[in-house]
Amino acid sequence: MGLLSQLKTCAAAAAVLATTSVAAIAATFSGSFALSGDAFSDPGLEVSASPMSGSGSFDLDVGESLTFDLFDIWTNEESVNWDDMVPNSINVAFTMTQPVASGTATGTTVGQGFVWQWGSVNWGAPLQIAFGNGGLLQIALSDETFNLGWFGLNEGPKKGATVQATATYVSAPAPVPLPAGGLLLLGAMGAFAVVRRRKSV
Repeated sequence: MGLLSQLKTCAAAAAVLATTSVAAIAATFSGSFALSGDAFSDPGLEVSASPMSGSGSFDLDVGESLTFDLFDIWTNEESVNWDDMVPNSINVAFTMTQPVASGTATGTTVGQGFVWQWGSVNWGAPLQIAFGNGGLLQIALSDETFNLGWFGLNEGPKKGATVQATATYVSAPAPVPLPAGGLLLLGAMGAFAVVRRRKSV
């Protein structure tokens, strides 16, 4: 193989390496969450949650999911009144530090029932957190009922529920191709290696 052919082969290999996706490598996701919304005050069914905020990290491969406990929810009210049957907003704001991204999951809480009474929390569509060049993390929160009681509510945290989060790594960001100067540098390095090899032969 001539020197020119070897240089072309080295440059082509460098280009392939520079643009090959690394989706098979697990990604680390780190960040925090914080709760807010009308659900934590009157009027309506006033709820409590613990923790109201937190942080953590986890590793996922593309296509992989992880479910974990996010927070406990309950009410200290003893019964469902008429005003408690009006849905109130509840929000979970996610702030990612690795990768840098953010988004807010929205839902509602409401008091229900007459003979049997309970509170419930229901979430909208799963949150889609986009990052990088086409990266996507989906977070789905679990709907829950809490403080179920007979002719009233079994109030307090012991009769509450745990909201879980399921994180799914939907897609990895596309790799950023090297600029033309970077490809030329890789080609030159390949040529240098070929020349050294020819001299040593």
